Amino acid sequence: MKKYLYLLFFLVTPLFSSEGQQSFWETYTDALRGNKEAQFQVGVIFERGIGREENQSLAAQWFEKSAEQGHVDAQYNVAIMYAAGRGVDVDEGKAMMWLAKAAKQKDKEARKLLNDIIDGKLDKKSSDAVNNYHDAVSDNSFEMITPTTLMTKEGAKVCDQKGICIALKANTALTSTSKNRQFYKISGTVTKKGWQEYKKEGWIDENSVEIRR
Repeated sequence: MKKYLYLLFFLVTPLFSSEGQQSFWETYTDALRGNKEAQFQVGVIFERGIGREENQSLAAQWFEKSAEQGHVDAQYNVAIMYAAGRGVDVDEGKAMMWLAKAAKQKDKEARKLLNDIIDGKLDKKSSDAVNNYHDAVSDNSFEMITPTTLMTKEGAKVCDQKGICIALKANTALTSTSKNRQFYKISGTVTKKGWQEYKKEGWIDENSVEIRR
């Protein structure tokens, strides 16, 4: 199951419904059995508090399990957590290691962030990736815009204000009604079933999407 479809399911399904609970435990069981995609999904659930209490430590553990099996998005996410000290102790060495592995799999954001670390632009307590999103979404200077449809490009990622990102498939349809700097705040998703409200906070860089009004 693709990660973005799984997340959409959790966002539009009542968090404590029997259907949502069943889906979680099925995924959790797969994660325990070593499925790297399921491990990544469980990491996302604990990191974002989707139907479960937010737990950054557990999120980091599951991201790292998935990353060890080569899941590129898990490698990127656990690198951010090591860089920012979220759920784990700050460890720039491990952050660089996981970014290097993700970059080797042609993850553009990982490559850029790795270069920033090498160039000394990243300190031990924060990352540019975290700060860029945090600054944009924390100053409350939202600009209301005409309802806009965003079509994701290859490699597009939706990030929360903590800098944890979820990769989306190219040509995924999103909607937005507000913007801050170069980041669109996601208001909904468009699927075959129609428009669905995006109930968790999510931001996407304007360079990662094409605009279709």
